[in-house]
Amino acid sequence: MAVIGGKATSPKAARGVSGIRKDIDDETCFYSRWEANIARVFNFERIAWVHQPQRFSLGSHTYTPDFFLPDRGVYVEVKNYWNAYSLERDTKFRALYPNIPLRVISKKEYMKLQSLYAKDIKNWEYINSDWPESV
Repeated sequence: MAVIGGKATSPKAARGVSGIRKDIDDETCFYSRWEANIARVFNFERIAWVHQPQRFSLGSHTYTPDFFLPDRGVYVEVKNYWNAYSLERDTKFRALYPNIPLRVISKKEYMKLQSLYAKDIKNWEYINSDWPESV
């Protein structure tokens, strides 16, 4: 599924739970539990972040990284599932913008972060869990 423009780019991403998490921010719509949990880690560690602040042209389509960390000058992509489209997009971004740092949090790294932070961060979202609407 290689749909562009704010829609999921993989079958696994399409199953993500999107929405506003009021424990994180009153306005930001996260596209997955993983994105929301990474924002929680940033908040817990007091790391300033901006969600999807810039769209980059890749020629025939665009790419918007999940986060930008302004104090560190780095973009962050949270990536559970890689398919041909997402690999091509990552390769093209790095070729067109070699001076823009992009850090990918892969499934392996995410699971490590979950083991380190989930017990200490309120409202951590696990797979197949609901997230509280009223928080």
